[in-house]
Amino acid sequence: MIVAVLFVLLAGGALLLFLKSEGLSARKKPSNFEYALANFALAQSIPASAKERKNPLKATGENLREAREHFHEHCAVCHGDDGHGKTAVAAGMSPEVPDLSADHIQKWTDGELFFIIKNGVRFTGMPGWNLSDDHLWKLVLAVRGFAHTKTPGE
Repeated sequence: MIVAVLFVLLAGGALLLFLKSEGLSARKKPSNFEYALANFALAQSIPASAKERKNPLKATGENLREAREHFHEHCAVCHGDDGHGKTAVAAGMSPEVPDLSADHIQKWTDGELFFIIKNGVRFTGMPGWNLSDDHLWKLVLAVRGFAHTKTPGE
């Protein structure tokens, strides 16, 4: 019991020192440790049943056209129409807006992408979207469309 109390006090003290020295400014980018911790927490927060969901929509010409339109309407302000996250809005965000063509994003299941788009990600700029499931699945198709695009400068 004493060890647990000491641990909580030490952790709280370390957090307080961190906040006093680093602050919570969005101009300071998170460390690799913070990114790893946040990505781990995100992965753990998605229910197993959501991870297993499959996109019921096929990548037809019409669905892909609508997917791009929906993406432009809802997502491009941060992620850019190319999905790389290099926009004026994204430049001021911390954590950074992810590049949707990145391997670690494309490795997420359709169900994980759906869950993230629908529910958002707390403590980031990613909002939850109150849209129909059909609309959300089309956004998943749009994200999948960035799988083979290159980040500018590659």
